[in-house]
Amino acid sequence: MWPISPSRPRPVVFGAASVRSLDPALLAAVDLRPPVRRGDLLPLLDEKPGTVVLVDGLFGGTMAVTPTECRQLMDAGWTLVGCSSMGALRAADLWPLGAIGIGDIFTLYRLGTLTSDADVAVALDPDDGHRELTVSTVHVRAVLAAAVEAGLLAPARRTELARAAEDIHWTERSWAACRAAWSDLGITPTVLSAVLRLGREPRLHPKVRDADAALRAVLARDWLGDEAVEGRRCPACQEPLAAGVLFCPTCVSEAHETCL
Repeated sequence: MWPISPSRPRPVVFGAASVRSLDPALLAAVDLRPPVRRGDLLPLLDEKPGTVVLVDGLFGGTMAVTPTECRQLMDAGWTLVGCSSMGALRAADLWPLGAIGIGDIFTLYRLGTLTSDADVAVALDPDDGHRELTVSTVHVRAVLAAAVEAGLLAPARRTELARAAEDIHWTERSWAACRAAWSDLGITPTVLSAVLRLGREPRLHPKVRDADAALRAVLARDWLGDEAVEGRRCPACQEPLAAGVLFCPTCVSEAHETCL
């Protein structure tokens, strides 16, 4: 159980699809709000600064939250953490200004391996808790990598299937659409069914994994610096940290990235 104190407001978390399968106790410890969109951060400027975690966000048919809004929030004293989807995008935009990115997806954007917003884009059902109706590029790649590891696909086949899935527009890239495209490539029904079963496993969903890591890190309270714990260690290498030091310089690049 994570400590909750009236003197320390719960972290504000904007998320839906990427957090819905997480530990209920984890979600109970945060102020969970719907996916972020343009204008949603502005009311926070009237509140006492705390920590805001951007996970999921709306774009496409809805105006997306802008880097400028995020920067205004940080200028007002808020700690901005991003992961998974829209959060990873904005953290990658703003890490030089102090935004903190967590997880594989953020790292891939920072490295330039991912370059397009469409790599994390999915269609959501607003009438069912913003459940994912389509599947993102990053999710498809993670599932296909697991299929190779499980011996279901050869590496060359994985590349072929990934390209076929990426050719489907993100608004239409459902698992059913992927199955049809992969069937046309000669993948047997038995293998297709096994791959699609992997697609239903939360542990293979990179957005879910990153959201879990981000919320646990924020709720641990000993890495953001406002209530530093004496004797704490780097979360990556476990080396002791000096008082007031947020991140181990050996495990992070540049200035503000975490080593999680």
